[in-house]
Amino acid sequence: MSGAAHPSKPSGGPAAISEKRRLRPSFLLLLSGTAIAAGLALSVTTGAADIRLDTALNALLHYDENQVQHYTVMSVRLPRALTAVLVGACFGISGAMMQGMTRNPLASPSLMGVSAGAGFALVIAMALFPGLSYQRMIFVSLLGAAFGTLIVYAAGTISSSLASGANAHVRLALAGAAVSAMLHALSEGIQIYYGIAQEVMYWYAAGIAGVKWEDVRAILPWTVAGVLSALMLSRSITLLSLGDEVAAGLGQRLKRVKLLGSLTVFMLTGAAVAVAGPIGFIGLVIPHLTRFLIGVDYRYVIPCSGMLGGALLVTADTIARLVNPPQETPVGILTALIGVPFFLYLARKERNGGT
Repeated sequence: MSGAAHPSKPSGGPAAISEKRRLRPSFLLLLSGTAIAAGLALSVTTGAADIRLDTALNALLHYDENQVQHYTVMSVRLPRALTAVLVGACFGISGAMMQGMTRNPLASPSLMGVSAGAGFALVIAMALFPGLSYQRMIFVSLLGAAFGTLIVYAAGTISSSLASGANAHVRLALAGAAVSAMLHALSEGIQIYYGIAQEVMYWYAAGIAGVKWEDVRAILPWTVAGVLSALMLSRSITLLSLGDEVAAGLGQRLKRVKLLGSLTVFMLTGAAVAVAGPIGFIGLVIPHLTRFLIGVDYRYVIPCSGMLGGALLVTADTIARLVNPPQETPVGILTALIGVPFFLYLARKERNGGT
């Protein structure tokens, strides 16, 4: 993964990073943690049938399977809410790592072919190998994420060789959009040929609706491994965001860092897409918001992006359930309403030279 200089590149090295902070990272972590707790409480108490908060707490502490409200909280709403937090964190951290490693402000799993590749691989698996376990589906999704990314960067490299600076960023994003459209079209053809369109359509539209504890158990180890890997690479990604020459001069092994970082992105995105489908734009918006609030030190950007991503998705999912009850609005629609205007703003800014 490579790209032109990051628009928020500091000129004074690590010292300048701390000077650009608006908030203390610890305060942002506390704030986003509070938002996640509030989002979880709202998610488990709100829906087609409202449940009192004390009833939800009683279900957690003294579960009674004979009570309908206890069953609703523990078997339906709580796993859904926890999955939303995990999926949002995966997308938020993936986007932060991609933007840091490539120094491309338009990089995100939904725009660089990562999510589309994962979805394409899962459709093939559903058609050819029905009944695969969750863990195997996640592994297939990881391979698809790598496949989609390689195609995008191969196409983007060809077009970017004719451009430079900000235009290279925009052209890479356009290559991502084109490859994603191609993979979606191929996926639809496979669905029609194998007669699995209804199954795949539900998976695409449902998002995190209908997830169970099995989904939480499936995504949790991948999320933990991905987060730990991202945190271990965070200092190296901070140096990469200053430029390859600076990072190499400070002793970074660029190829190894980028390889490990890419594998971490594929792990996080593959797990999230396998469980929730290709929910878009969280990985684009959240890292920008995080860097605006605390600066560009990825030792803090990565955990804060994960927390903010989890808070955003659990909140968006709750709102989606309240738009037209008892029917559910796909949560991807709400994230797109936020992400599409933000993408257009960034693309226009990059086309004008980042000014």
